[in-house]
Amino acid sequence: MIYTVYNVITKTPLITIGNTGIGKSEISNFIKKNFKDIKVLNTISQASLKQISTEISNYNGIIFVDDIGAINTDYMRITTVSTLTYLAYQHYLRRLDSTTNVEINNFNGAVIMNMQPAIYNQIIHEPSFEANIKDKTYRYFILNLPNRNIELKHPKIKELQHIYDKFNDIKVNIDENKVNALADNMLYNMSGIRRKQLITKYVKLTAILNNHDTAMSEDYQFVAKLLLNNIIENELTERIGVKSAFTFNVFGYNLLLMAKKYGNMFKVIDMVKDTGISKRTIYRKAKEQNIQIDNGYIIYNDNL
Repeated sequence: MIYTVYNVITKTPLITIGNTGIGKSEISNFIKKNFKDIKVLNTISQASLKQISTEISNYNGIIFVDDIGAINTDYMRITTVSTLTYLAYQHYLRRLDSTTNVEINNFNGAVIMNMQPAIYNQIIHEPSFEANIKDKTYRYFILNLPNRNIELKHPKIKELQHIYDKFNDIKVNIDENKVNALADNMLYNMSGIRRKQLITKYVKLTAILNNHDTAMSEDYQFVAKLLLNNIIENELTERIGVKSAFTFNVFGYNLLLMAKKYGNMFKVIDMVKDTGISKRTIYRKAKEQNIQIDNGYIIYNDNL
């Protein structure tokens, strides 16, 4: 849940990507236990925005969308993600047309959105991903396979709500050169300015959690480890041509999950069982991506 904590407190819109059954929904249970104000939404339409506009004006809590994939149309999925991202980043929203009159002011809350890899692939195909979402959200990829035998217990960490409330007021001395070095090495689809802003907030929060008035080497090192998750997007997201849409390698993501659990050689039948991908699709995708299958075993050279 560490990425949830970091993005909630720094109020960086978070998109969590992971397969069904790996604990995305448990994020809401953790948040409810550690933060006092959370609104769980299913979708954002023009009508629903108007209904909740008063509630989320002057709002300082957390908006949580458990499963973007549960929204029943592609249009509403991208509208929900794009609208919440814009709201979290700009702190206001105004829509005036012949059918809608919506105004939200002084929104200072956090936004978390969960989705499956295939839905994420749909989202990044859309023009609004590059226009509004890519540079203003943090995407975290969960590298766990479902394990229904483990009951998750969420600790209550007393100081999190206090840090959330006072984060902007707490002063921490941060070395800009070290932030720039981290930003230069960050493999992520985000502009240089946004990378520096994100890393500065992460270093600040790490120092606060470590009771440091001045960020220490261990704080920068911890943030560097956090940012390793970004390699996944860098390696599995592709864009062909300057104006073409992005694509996310969903099959490659599932290969990573399998390699993390079994190592670089694992059975096709285990991949069917653990990911729900059909045997036929596995063989077809493996052929397309030059992944070796020998006697029912996938041989995967993971360079991440």
